[in-house]
Amino acid sequence: MENVSHTLAGFVLARGGLKKTTPLAATALVVGANLPDVDLAWSSFKSALVYFHYHRGWTHSLPGAAVLTVLLWAVLLGVDRWVPAQRSGSGARARPLPLLAAAAMGVGSHLLMDAANSYGVRPLLPWSDRWMYGDLWVIVDPWLWLFLGGAVYMTGEGGRRRDLVWSMGAAAAAIVVLGAPVVPAVCRAAWAAGLLLTVAISRVAARRPPAAGRSRIALAGLTLTLGYAGLCLASHHAALARLEHAMSNEPASAAGVVAVLPLPADPVRWEGIVADDQAIRHRTFGALPALDPKTGSWVAYRRNFDDPAVRSLLESCAGRVVLEFFRFPFATIEDEPDGGRSVVVRDARYTRRGRGFAVFSARLAPNGAPMIDPGGCP
Repeated sequence: MENVSHTLAGFVLARGGLKKTTPLAATALVVGANLPDVDLAWSSFKSALVYFHYHRGWTHSLPGAAVLTVLLWAVLLGVDRWVPAQRSGSGARARPLPLLAAAAMGVGSHLLMDAANSYGVRPLLPWSDRWMYGDLWVIVDPWLWLFLGGAVYMTGEGGRRRDLVWSMGAAAAAIVVLGAPVVPAVCRAAWAAGLLLTVAISRVAARRPPAAGRSRIALAGLTLTLGYAGLCLASHHAALARLEHAMSNEPASAAGVVAVLPLPADPVRWEGIVADDQAIRHRTFGALPALDPKTGSWVAYRRNFDDPAVRSLLESCAGRVVLEFFRFPFATIEDEPDGGRSVVVRDARYTRRGRGFAVFSARLAPNGAPMIDPGGCP
């Protein structure tokens, strides 16, 4: 997930009652909810191949999560012991065990949210680099913004500056969601209605005493989020069963890989993927037959792995990274504007034409071999 959702999740957990367990618990939850993405510090600045190889690596594994939890806990204990701070009440210091639990829950929330999307995680590193995918929602899910963001807003301290900042954030989210052509019109309308309902509830909640019901509101936001996850899980299960049943009637596809991927902001329609050695096919369909789009058919892309230039690329250091990260790779040989040619590998999860995310290209030499820069490999 993107870090807005991770941060909001940390705040909701804190305001649901966990921040009362010990001083610095809220800090542990919010920082921990973002900490596994520290790998961006060494995966984002060299090349796309380095990013593909290292992002969501050991920091998103179970052993890595344990290491990050202990490091965060130790740092916060050090801050609590040695950095002067304004303390309320009796000036109590952080209690080690509750603080460790808060750090673990913050880091754990990050792994769970990332595991639920179609990017996936590798939880068993360093023993296995196998990717595991929840396929419940995309990396940017506006419903999580709504449920978690609404709860965080309603449980915060009042003030005109704070209201202005949140209003700007809500407006920016609305522009993204309502202006995105990839979000179906019915989902845009439902999300807009949810935003208006959240604003109305917020105005009513603002009339209450500042501390009244904050934990209950945060828990309600967490409950809505878990309910949404449950809806996505049930819908995904139904859609996958429909796709597998359809493929069972096609013997030639029996050996292929079958998956259903989430669509932006739409928990009841999915992107069906069927991949075999020769081609990748996809189409959109609903969790129930009544939810299928009125028009739509399978679209196929040849994988072209038998092409000599493609085979040469996949046998290089770049190809090893591509095959490690790309879940549904397929390749094409394309003409460049300057008259040259390139071999282009795309991951059908994200990009099927053009040069978007999860695309790797290599220029072809006059002899037809792809030119790979070893310096760009991890």
